[in-house]
Amino acid sequence: MNPFISVVIKPILACDLDCRHCYHRPEERVPSTITYEALDRLFRMLSEEFESVWFIWHGGEPLMLPLQFYRYAIDLQNKYFGKGTHRVGNTIQTNGTAIDRKFSNFCKENQINIGVSFEGPCDGVLRQKCDLVDKNLTFLSKKEHIFSVSSTIAAEDVGRQTELYRYFRGRDINVSFSPVVPMGCAADNRELVPDADEYIAESIRMFDEWLYDKDTDIALIPHYLYLLNALGEPVDSDCAHNSCLTKWLCVYPNGDLYPCAKGCPSKYMMGNLFDIEAISEAFAGGGFREILLGTIARREKCKAECEIFRYCNGGCSMDASCECGIENNGGDSCRIFKAVFTHIQKTVDDILNEKPDLSQYNRFVRDAIVGKLVNPKITSF
Repeated sequence: MNPFISVVIKPILACDLDCRHCYHRPEERVPSTITYEALDRLFRMLSEEFESVWFIWHGGEPLMLPLQFYRYAIDLQNKYFGKGTHRVGNTIQTNGTAIDRKFSNFCKENQINIGVSFEGPCDGVLRQKCDLVDKNLTFLSKKEHIFSVSSTIAAEDVGRQTELYRYFRGRDINVSFSPVVPMGCAADNRELVPDADEYIAESIRMFDEWLYDKDTDIALIPHYLYLLNALGEPVDSDCAHNSCLTKWLCVYPNGDLYPCAKGCPSKYMMGNLFDIEAISEAFAGGGFREILLGTIARREKCKAECEIFRYCNGGCSMDASCECGIENNGGDSCRIFKAVFTHIQKTVDDILNEKPDLSQYNRFVRDAIVGKLVNPKITSF
């Protein structure tokens, strides 16, 4: 059996919001939902080929489906993977408008992670109903539920990343940051895409503040993961800088299969659940071959030209596809990663070489550096 796969399930593409940067254009956000038959078929095939699976429920807005749907999904997972097993994990990525007591209790009972897409004080730039989401985050915090926030940075708030860090840090809410990329609705509204140089400068400024924030209780993402990778820790970075192909699968409401959740073009479709008898068949089809060949071509160029290729594996194929073509890199996403990671890598090297007083850094940095000093044989993957 294969060891692991991450599966993004989009049980519905409809949404109660109309976010300006959504991967799915309005005409795609139809109210049809994935069937129980499709879930049963998907879980059975996954259980036959993979030792463990992490499910990410996405959309659209996944909480437009009733709680009964997710109770059934968990029962199906128990049926095929075993109840109480460590073979399965779940995250529900939501816009946060429909979070309530029943849903949050269900997640706690079933050890389901909650991810909320939200930009805090930058409300109204990309989304609506921000006051409601803020109220629901306060509820989750008071009830001590495990959750995190994903903040997408648009051109309008590109210079406010440090402000956002302070906001979520003050509420002890773990947060990750990523820029708007020109796909889906954002491809039609390119004024939303932040200037890469401005994003880099503010992202580095935010990291430097987090670095010396001795009282912080949040691990700033993706910066903390970049720091671990610069130390040679064998950890996954953000999904855009991993060798993700064959390790991810996205399932649409009608059963169509794609290699990524970022609103892939139809040419990358890997078939349909009801046309295959094994997940491996989806990875053997023309759609996957299309993205694989383009990715290989890009990575060969990156490997020959870039000194930090081993840390990013050529970046995200979907980001490259919408920025400068899947066979090419050097677009905004590439430039942002290279500049931010290189800054973090230099910071790590300076700490290791100069051996300063570690008490000036936050506990995440201190623990990571001490771990490297205790076990210096750890090398970059």
